[in-house]
Amino acid sequence: MTNINSKGFRHENKYLIGYESYLQLRNILKIFMKKDENSQGERGYHVRSLYFDDIYDTALVEKNMGILKRKKYRIRIYNFSSSAIKLEEKIKNHDYIKKKSTSISIEEYGKIYDTDVDFLLNGHDKVRQDYYIEIKNKLLRPKVIVDYFREAYILPFNQIRVTFDIDLTATKAKKNIFDNKLLGYKVYKKNEVILEVKYNNFLPSHIRSILEVYAANRLAISKYVLCRNYIENRF
Repeated sequence: MTNINSKGFRHENKYLIGYESYLQLRNILKIFMKKDENSQGERGYHVRSLYFDDIYDTALVEKNMGILKRKKYRIRIYNFSSSAIKLEEKIKNHDYIKKKSTSISIEEYGKIYDTDVDFLLNGHDKVRQDYYIEIKNKLLRPKVIVDYFREAYILPFNQIRVTFDIDLTATKAKKNIFDNKLLGYKVYKKNEVILEVKYNNFLPSHIRSILEVYAANRLAISKYVLCRNYIENRF
């Protein structure tokens, strides 16, 4: 039987922690982990994702039903910039994740949003081909914009990456995702922080022990579902 890790999957553990726990945990991680080069500011860097779903809301429904194998589709930018636009497919298999990503231009982004996607079949890019199939066959469409600030710490061993996602907000899907003045709605009323831990193979005991103190309870958190449910319930 093939090990799932040999197929490019990584472990992904998620936790919801309080702001005080975040402050304490980040101070400990700074001792033996390197801050991601994109996280040099006090709040790290801004992440904006435009999530898609099909005519049956498959990604939303499967997550709410607890289906262990599922996919999500999104376009992601950083710090409201169009210089790096990522077309992504995130695959979940139990506690493992794999992200497939490719770069697109701002012109290509506009065409995808408007479902003018024949150009995606040019070349042999699997992510582009998957999007074409989903858009044409399953009517994949933009559903919600998800925003947050991310502070990230890395350790080369087993490619360990610990991230803190702060100020999670939700906005109805709009074409101009590069607008830094979009009015988002805060999903959490309190200062709650989403902690994510990704790694290959195994997590060292000293990191696991620290997490047990500050983030004891793992949660099946999906930022897409949290924001989508918030928007659906609000409007």
